[in-house]
Amino acid sequence: METHAKRKKDLLLVVIILAIAAAGTLINVVMHRKPAATVEVQVDGQVVATYDLSKDADVVIDGYQEGTNHLIIQDGMVWISEASCPDKVCIHQGKISLNGDLIVCLPNRMIARVVAPE
Repeated sequence: METHAKRKKDLLLVVIILAIAAAGTLINVVMHRKPAATVEVQVDGQVVATYDLSKDADVVIDGYQEGTNHLIIQDGMVWISEASCPDKVCIHQGKISLNGDLIVCLPNRMIARVVAPE
């Protein structure tokens, strides 16, 4: 009988943990659901440009030590299509559009961050 009661307690613990995780995910999604207005581009910790997400743009961001990132803004989405960095992680981060979303290129010290209006 004790093993049956222990299994029920274990199952209850798993259900509670999953409920807490789901609630945390839901809160995170709701907090970041604000419509984004701009993308802020930083190079080496300094804001170098801010772009309106409602206007399509195709720009090359000059990064650290002559590195470059090709930033595309289209249909309210932002992504990096080309980069001079060796690993290309920034390209593989995909399209972003929600408040707080980031694209980071460590070798070029570039960060593109989506910012919603206050």
